[in-house]
Amino acid sequence: MVTDPDVAPNLCFPGKASVAEAVAKITGKQMGAMEDLVAVVHCARSIRKDYQKYDYIGYGRCSGANLAFAGPTDCQYGCVGFGECAGACPFDAITMENHFPVIDEDLCVGCGTCVKTCPKHLITLVPKKARAVMRCSSLDNGKVTHQICEAGCIHCMSCIRACPAEAVALVDGVIRIDHHKCLEYGPQCEEACIKACFMAHAIQTHSARPLFQKDDSHEPTEQEALAL
Repeated sequence: MVTDPDVAPNLCFPGKASVAEAVAKITGKQMGAMEDLVAVVHCARSIRKDYQKYDYIGYGRCSGANLAFAGPTDCQYGCVGFGECAGACPFDAITMENHFPVIDEDLCVGCGTCVKTCPKHLITLVPKKARAVMRCSSLDNGKVTHQICEAGCIHCMSCIRACPAEAVALVDGVIRIDHHKCLEYGPQCEEACIKACFMAHAIQTHSARPLFQKDDSHEPTEQEALAL
């Protein structure tokens, strides 16, 4: 491991840059660029209260419940809510609030354990300094998504058209943000993608907590209304 050139010196996630630099010095390896990453849940169900489609009676783990019609929540792409990610986190960085995982960015080290644990692949690692995050992972069309979840993405593409950095794209049916492009462009866009989002909750400002209360101040444009 020490002499293998293919083993990078920055694999100790809790130690971050300082430990990586020390390991690189000891082993004589090049450290390369390193950035702090944190976990983000790509689901906006935290805003909702009426999401249960049936009473689940069984083993209280997301992976188990997911086998029964994608879990007891009405969105088949949304968070199951049994906290398997929280139980797996070795740093106790995830707590459950209203059956939704909330990540403590001060405790999260970006180890990726929760990413591997989520049966719906709703958690990814993003730069800690990311400015905006996509909270919805639905593959349904706009009408179906809106009928199920008022906080879901309706794929109106307004965010893609609004982003001057071309950092927002539709990838495999889901809106994704290229955080490196976003950060390179800088804050002069004034979070255009968030302002363009008709749902106003699908794309959110990257903060320590997801939204738990809706903001209904945004009026739909003609193009957004067509998506419904």
